[in-house]
Amino acid sequence: MSERVLRLGITHLELKFKSMGNSGSTIDMNSPEGQFITSEIQSNCVVIFSKTSCSYCRATKNLCQKIGVNARVIELDRRQDGSDVQNLLGAITGASTVPRVFINGKCVGGNSEFQKLNKSGKLAELLAECGNT
Repeated sequence: MSERVLRLGITHLELKFKSMGNSGSTIDMNSPEGQFITSEIQSNCVVIFSKTSCSYCRATKNLCQKIGVNARVIELDRRQDGSDVQNLLGAITGASTVPRVFINGKCVGGNSEFQKLNKSGKLAELLAECGNT
């Protein structure tokens, strides 16, 4: 697996994503879904791409509520373009499952990674970087 950096928008937001060796794939961040993802990640310190029926998503959102994290939650199953957004997130991050959690413009992973960040104390550090404590 190789790690690549995708630069988005005028501010050159950097998203790190994993490539499974398929370097010929195209990621269209100029599509409506790409623009939506970029806008949300640039405008919010913490973004959770979620589904209402997902227990892992609920665990992530519950932790945010418990520790007072002000997160922008996007419920993909309530959006007409939710499948397209999720597919693009999969291409960007290398994981098509939800939740997909972004902090400071970087994907930190899903629920397991988010919970580990909290237990290690690293989550508080990442949140402090963007003033979300």
